[in-house]
Amino acid sequence: MKLPLLLALVVCSAVSTNLKMVSKRNSVDGCIDWSVDLKTYMALAGEPVRVKCALFYSYIRTNYSMAQSTGLRLMWYRNKGDLEEPIIFSEVRMSKEEDAIWFHSAEAQDSGFYTCVLRNSTYCMKVSMSLTVAENESGLCYNSRIRYLEKSEVTKRKEISCPDMDDFKKSDQEPDVVWYKECKPKMWRSIIIQKGNALLIQEVQEEDGGNYTCELKYEGKLVRRTTELKVTALLTDKPPKPLFPMENQPSVIDVQLGKPLNIPCKAFFGFSGESGPMIYWMKGEKFIEELAGHIREGEIRLLKEHLGEKEVELTLIFDSVVEADLANYTCHVENRNGRKHASVLLRKKDLIYKIELAGGLGAIFLLLILLLVVYKCYNIELMLFYRQRFGGDETTDDNKEYDAYLSYTKVDQDTLDCDNTEEEQFALEILPDVLEKHYGYKLFIPERDLIPSGTYIEDLTRCVEQSRRLIIVLTPDYILRRGWSIFELESRLHNMLVSGEIKVILIECTELKGKVNCPEVESLKHNIKLLSLIKWKGPKSSKLNSKFWKHLVYEMPIKKKEMLSHCHVLDSAEQGLFGELQPIPSIAMTSTSATMVPSQADLPEFHHSDSMQMRHCCRGYKHEMPANTLSVPSLGNHHTYCNLPLTLLNGQLPLNNSLKETEELSRNNPLLPLSSKELSFTSDIW
Repeated sequence: MKLPLLLALVVCSAVSTNLKMVSKRNSVDGCIDWSVDLKTYMALAGEPVRVKCALFYSYIRTNYSMAQSTGLRLMWYRNKGDLEEPIIFSEVRMSKEEDAIWFHSAEAQDSGFYTCVLRNSTYCMKVSMSLTVAENESGLCYNSRIRYLEKSEVTKRKEISCPDMDDFKKSDQEPDVVWYKECKPKMWRSIIIQKGNALLIQEVQEEDGGNYTCELKYEGKLVRRTTELKVTALLTDKPPKPLFPMENQPSVIDVQLGKPLNIPCKAFFGFSGESGPMIYWMKGEKFIEELAGHIREGEIRLLKEHLGEKEVELTLIFDSVVEADLANYTCHVENRNGRKHASVLLRKKDLIYKIELAGGLGAIFLLLILLLVVYKCYNIELMLFYRQRFGGDETTDDNKEYDAYLSYTKVDQDTLDCDNTEEEQFALEILPDVLEKHYGYKLFIPERDLIPSGTYIEDLTRCVEQSRRLIIVLTPDYILRRGWSIFELESRLHNMLVSGEIKVILIECTELKGKVNCPEVESLKHNIKLLSLIKWKGPKSSKLNSKFWKHLVYEMPIKKKEMLSHCHVLDSAEQGLFGELQPIPSIAMTSTSATMVPSQADLPEFHHSDSMQMRHCCRGYKHEMPANTLSVPSLGNHHTYCNLPLTLLNGQLPLNNSLKETEELSRNNPLLPLSSKELSFTSDIW
C-alpha cells in the first residue's frame, strides 16, 4: 500500500509545481478546475478528429498509463450549459482510446466543450477542451471559422506545419500529405519546399499570404486542415510618425467662437507585433478626459493598412468653441520604440480675415464678369481665331462640292423699287463677291451655275444636297415673291430644312416689318431646325471688319483661309468694292454655259487666257450695243443673264477682236436670240 500512496504524492507534487498560466476557477467539491484549455480542436464534417485530455500534456508531469497505475481514473463529460453530462461511447461514431476521444466521423452537432476529469477518492482535477465541427463553405475546401493562423514577416523564413498530423500517424510509415493553396494545386516556386508534413518557405513574399490546406487519407477518409498565413511588414524599430499636425511644425487654426470644431490627428504606425496603435490628445499637461465636457475625443479610425502597417486618425471634437479653448493642443503617438507628438494652436478669427476673404472672392467675381463681358462682346472673334489657328477643315472628305447655296431674288434693275436699292444691291452684288473673292468660299448660285432645262427642279435639289450651307437673303422683293416656295413645294428640300440635314443662314435686311408680310417669315424660321439669323444693317455693315461679316464667316463651314492666286488679283476698280463695298459691272461664265454656245475650237482666234479671266459673280451688265452686232430686241440695252457670258449672248468676241472678226462670227455663228420664254427664267425666284 505504501508504493501507490507514494506515487500519488509524487503526482500531486508535480501538479503543484507545473501549473499552466491560465485563469483557474474555484475548486468544486475538492476538484481543481482548470477551465478551458487554450488549444482548440477543429474539423470538417465527416472527417475523423481526436480530442486529447490536456491534463497529460500541459498540467501534470505524468502520462495516462502512469496515472492509471496509481489508481486514478479518467472520465469524460460533455458540457451542456452549467451541467456536465457523462459521455456514453457507442464505439461506432465515437470511442474512448486511452487519454483521448476519437470521433470517427465528426458531425456539426458534436461541436462544444468536452471535460476530462482525473480523480480518485482523495484527488480530483479537470480541464475542458473545445471542439468545432463545420461544413465546407460553398466552392471551398475549408470553412473560414475553423482555420489555423500563422504569421510571418516579409523576407523571413517560415515553416507551415500540418496541424494534428501526429494523431494520424501509423507506426510503420509517415502519412502522405498533399498541399494546396486556395484549394487548388500549385506549382511552388523554387524557394518553397515540402519538408515532410510541413511546407517550408525560405523567403516569404507578400503574395505568399493566403490559405494553405494539407490533405491526407486516414481509414479511407480525407482529412483536411487549413492554415491562414498572414504576411506582415518587418517588425519596426522606429516610433510612429505624425502626419497631421506635422512634427516640429505647430499648425495654427483660426476658429470662430461659438462654432463647432473638429481637429484630426493622423499618424503612421509601422508593424509592431500584436500591439495596437496608441494615439491620444492632451491640452498642456492634462488629458482630454480631464477637460470640460464640451471637448472630447472621437473613436480611433483606421484609414489605411498594408502588411500590418497602419495609418490611423483620432479626432478632437469641440461642441462649441469658447474663449478658454484658445490654447495649444498636442497629439501624442507612441509604440514600444518611442513617442512622437505634434501641436495645434487655436486662434480667434479676426475681422481682417473676413475682409481678405471677401476681397479675394470679390476680385474673382469681377474677373469672371470681365471675362464674361469680353466673351459676350468678342465671342465670334475668339471662335474665329481659334478655328483659324487650331480648327480643322470641315470641307475635307464630306463629298460636297459647294460651301453654300445662295437663294435670293434676281430682278430687273428697271423694275427695282428705289426704296429697296440698297438691300437688293447687297444681295445681288456685294454678298457673292465678298464670300467668293475675299474669303474663298465656293457658292452655288442657280441663275449663274444652272442651265434651265426639263430637269431643272431635280438639278436644283441635287445642288442643294451638294452644299454645306443654305444662305437665304430676305430682301423685300424676295419676301414679296415668296422666294422660299421651292423649299416648301419640293419634299426633299423641305425635309432637309425641317430635319436639320443642312444648316440655314438667314440674312435679314433692315426694316422689313413695314414693307412685307412678316408672319410668313416667322413661319419659315419656325420650320427650319438648324437656323442662324444674321442682320444686315446697311452702312454699318459695309466694312469688311464689321460684326456682320465676322458673324457670317463664323456660320460658314470651317475652312482654312487661302490667299487669292495671281489669277484673281483685284484690279483697282475691284479693290474699291472691298473698301466701301460698292458694286461694279462685271460678267460671269460657268463651265455649264459652254453647252449653249459653240466650243472654243469653233470660235476663231479664241483666247483661252482671256476666257479664264472672266469673273464668277451675279450682276446686271450695261453696255452700248454696236450697230453691227446680232440684234436681240427683247433685251434692250440692259442684259440680265442666265449662265451665259454677255459677249457671247450678243454674238460678240472679246473687245480686242477686230470688227471684221465680229462680222464673220455674226454670219457664221449658229447662236440664235433667246426667246421670251427662255428669258423669263431670269426673273424666277430660287
